[in-house]
Amino acid sequence: MLKPNHFRSVTAILLLLLASVSCKTLDRYHKMQEDLDLSIKVYNLEFESKAIDMSARFVHPTYRSEYMAKSPEMVKRITIFEAAVLDIKLFNDGVPLAGLSEKDFNRAIVVIRYQMAILPRTKLQTLLIEQEWLLYQGQWVIIPDLKAFLG
Repeated sequence: MLKPNHFRSVTAILLLLLASVSCKTLDRYHKMQEDLDLSIKVYNLEFESKAIDMSARFVHPTYRSEYMAKSPEMVKRITIFEAAVLDIKLFNDGVPLAGLSEKDFNRAIVVIRYQMAILPRTKLQTLLIEQEWLLYQGQWVIIPDLKAFLG
């Protein structure tokens, strides 16, 4: 049988190990969240400033050639005046995560509000766009919905 002092020592060690494992899991979650946030920010800044060649690095490889093929039309027709991220929903293998969690996630739906003009119309319009982001080979990539912009 363990003596009271030994029991406290063993308990303290177990608590420290548990806290260490929890912190590593939480750190991994925060790292994934930071990587996603940075990818969303950089992609959208490049897209909004019409630096399509630069923003293409964030496009999923399956959709990149279509993205690049439609880029001249996007650059010519779209002018974005304002953009704001309204919501981010996280998923793990298709299952939505409720709030902040220590679980891994591999997909995100980002809702963005754009104030923009799309030629030939000259009237400013507001569009709500859902961007789909996937964790692909360790990098966050977008599956762009170009139809929403070009109709």
